[in-house]
Amino acid sequence: MIFTVIRFLCVLTLTAALAAPIAAAMDKKEVEAIIRDWVKAHPQELTSSVKQFEAQQKVAAQEAAVKQALANRFTVPSDGSPSTGPANAPITLVEFTDFQCPYCARSVATISQVLRNHDGQIRMVSMQAPLPFHAKAPDAAKAAMAAEAQGKYWEYRETLMAKQNEWSQAADSKPNFIAYAKELGLDLKRFEKDLDNPGYAKRLASDRAVASALGVQGTPTFFINGAKIVGAQELGQFERVVAEVMKDKPGK
Repeated sequence: MIFTVIRFLCVLTLTAALAAPIAAAMDKKEVEAIIRDWVKAHPQELTSSVKQFEAQQKVAAQEAAVKQALANRFTVPSDGSPSTGPANAPITLVEFTDFQCPYCARSVATISQVLRNHDGQIRMVSMQAPLPFHAKAPDAAKAAMAAEAQGKYWEYRETLMAKQNEWSQAADSKPNFIAYAKELGLDLKRFEKDLDNPGYAKRLASDRAVASALGVQGTPTFFINGAKIVGAQELGQFERVVAEVMKDKPGK
C-alpha cells in the first residue's frame, strides 16, 4: 500500500519536472526508471509529499469522526456520579475511565486544557469502566469513591492518574491507596473502612452497565453533550466537538 501511495505522490509531485522526459519515454520501464532516478535525487521532496498526504488524511478522518459523533448523540444517565463545574453549564462532558489505563492517564492533560479553555461552560462527570484485563482498576475506583465520600474525589483521581505506574505495579496496591489518602489529609480510618463498602461494588456494576449500553468498548470514552469521542484524542478533536455542541439550542 505504501509503495502505491508513494508512486501516486511521485506522479503528482513530479509531473511538471518530469513531463518532458516521461512524454519522450513511452516504454513503461523507461518511465519507472525516470521516476526512480528522480526519487533518489530528491528524497526530501518525496518525504514532504508523503507527510502532507498523511496530514490531509488525518484531518479528513478527524472531521468524519466529528460529524459522525454529532449525528449520533447518546443520552448518558450520570446522576449521582462525581462532577465538577457549574451544574447549569451548557456542556456536559462525561468520561468513562479506567484508572489503570495508560491512555486515560494520557488524556488528563488534554481534558484539563479543554476545561480551562471553556471555564464555566463545561460540567465534567466521571464514571467508571474498568477493563477486565486491568485487575487493579476496580480497587482503584473504589479508593476514589472512598475519597469522594470525604469530598476529595477529583484530587484523588488526579493522584491515581499521576502515580499510575507506582500503584499499578505494586504487589499490593492498598498501601499506596492509603498513602495517597494521607497525602490529601483524609480521615484514614474512615477511608480504610470505606474501601470495603459493598455499595461501591454495586456502583461499579451500574457504571459498567451504562457503559455497555452506550457501546463503550475501551477507555477513555467521552460524551460531550452526547457526542461520543473514543480514546485519548488530540486537543483539536475535542475543541471541534465543543465548538459544534455550543451551537445547540437550549433544551436540545
